[in-house]
Amino acid sequence: MSTMRIVHVLHSHGYGGAENHALVLMKGQRAAGHHVMYAGPLDSWLGRACQEHGIPATHLRMSGLFDLPSHFALRKLVRQWRADIVHGHLVRGAQYAGLAGHRKQRPVAVCTAHATTAHKHMERCAHVIAVSKAVQDNLLQHGYADHATSVIYNGMPDGPQGDRAALRAELGIPSDQFAVVNVGRFVRDKGQDLLVQAMRQVPANKLHLYLIGDPDTAYGREVQALAQDTARIHYLGYRSDVQRILPAFDAYALSSRREALGLSVIEAFAAKLPVIATAVGGVPEIVRQDQTGWLVPTEQPDALAQAMTRLAATPEAASQLAQSGRDFYLQHLTDTAMVEQTVAVYQHCLALARHA
Repeated sequence: MSTMRIVHVLHSHGYGGAENHALVLMKGQRAAGHHVMYAGPLDSWLGRACQEHGIPATHLRMSGLFDLPSHFALRKLVRQWRADIVHGHLVRGAQYAGLAGHRKQRPVAVCTAHATTAHKHMERCAHVIAVSKAVQDNLLQHGYADHATSVIYNGMPDGPQGDRAALRAELGIPSDQFAVVNVGRFVRDKGQDLLVQAMRQVPANKLHLYLIGDPDTAYGREVQALAQDTARIHYLGYRSDVQRILPAFDAYALSSRREALGLSVIEAFAAKLPVIATAVGGVPEIVRQDQTGWLVPTEQPDALAQAMTRLAATPEAASQLAQSGRDFYLQHLTDTAMVEQTVAVYQHCLALARHA
């Protein structure tokens, strides 16, 4: 496999699935011997993460979709850096990558659609990668050609299989407690309010809920007000070590109203946690009913409550789901698989460009 020069383009100042995806992809491609660079705002989570990991990065303001100085700067960068691929993430990144690269010559423009609603401003790219079949279906419905799209599931590096007892002691989780965890930004799409409502319907037993994410948002304050200081709901705040602490818990609950795939579910699979998830977007593609997890309808706190209560009461079923989820992760959702499949898309696009 020949070495490639790849520029990843993403506009974001926050932290979420797309930012994590791009970082994992860049680290994996670099580990595979390719040269990678990030172009986008450096005063951001991703900009700081690139600095921390020694990934070359160039500041692009990307103010809106038509920031001409940023467009010219990116075009100049990919030319001077002799990029083979310019890979845009999210709608804005796709727009900039599509204008800086080409369809049939180097640098070839490729982009990733990270949402089930994404379809605009990606038509200039030679190929669109969807993070789930649900995302691809939306692209096809909006006129994208099947041969110009592909599905590559998000992949995550394996986390440490830490000592459960030590981690529980660190987090203050009693040994006899059934601890359910949820990880996500406190925005309405993530549905933490549904979990809080579900906890009201769970019998007052040893089942507790732990929410990881910064609750200092308008929606986060709504969730906390809804919880009314319930003793069985705990807020762990933003954690940069989620994968390290996940083995402390007994189950993972995804309550999202909208989700392209769900990186947090993949992390839960890797940590060998049984998963309960709302059947939205691409989630049912990886959380397969009674195989790798249990699915519940969204907007139904009672269904979440029943699933959590049932899981706590059936340790054998929980263990079987956990093992199946772990096996599915190892077969389909590793960072290595994602990197290899993405590089194969690049090679296909470059081969077409050579013969154009």
